[in-house]
Amino acid sequence: MEYKEIEKLLNRYLEGESTLEEEALLKEYFSRPGIPVEHHETQEMFRYFDVAKQHSAPPFDITNELNAVIENEWKKETVNRFRPFYAWIGSAAAVLVISFGIFQYLSKPEPVIKDTYKDPKLAYLETKQALMKISRVMNHNTAKLKYLSNMDASFDQVQKVAKIDKIVNSVKNQEK
Repeated sequence: MEYKEIEKLLNRYLEGESTLEEEALLKEYFSRPGIPVEHHETQEMFRYFDVAKQHSAPPFDITNELNAVIENEWKKETVNRFRPFYAWIGSAAAVLVISFGIFQYLSKPEPVIKDTYKDPKLAYLETKQALMKISRVMNHNTAKLKYLSNMDASFDQVQKVAKIDKIVNSVKNQEK
């Protein structure tokens, strides 16, 4: 191939106007040894294209990708479309629950306190007897708590010993 013809094809290639046959001719020409020095950069470019073709990208299925994107967008639209509806339903349910609670509270009859004794003296005696029984049980159970005061005094002694131990340790640390 002549030098001028290669220059024309190369210019057409770089302008993006070459055909596939012309590109194949250029590829064949630049794959041979003995290329003029001014075309070594172009030869490297064509070698790079050959190597890049061998390491081709994995196949890309645009249909599956588009379907996935459309599906995700449809799900987002569906969720966003019903979000205000869910808010209204939740608000209505809360109002119904609160209304029902208030209605139940207001419709509950007030308890009526009845006198169980007609005679006030008898009521007084029964109350006094119940309070005395409670007093006996409490006195019996609090009698066991008198030993706690002994334990409290022993804790005071332990705290004094702990203070002494702390002072002794601080003196030992200062001597070192």
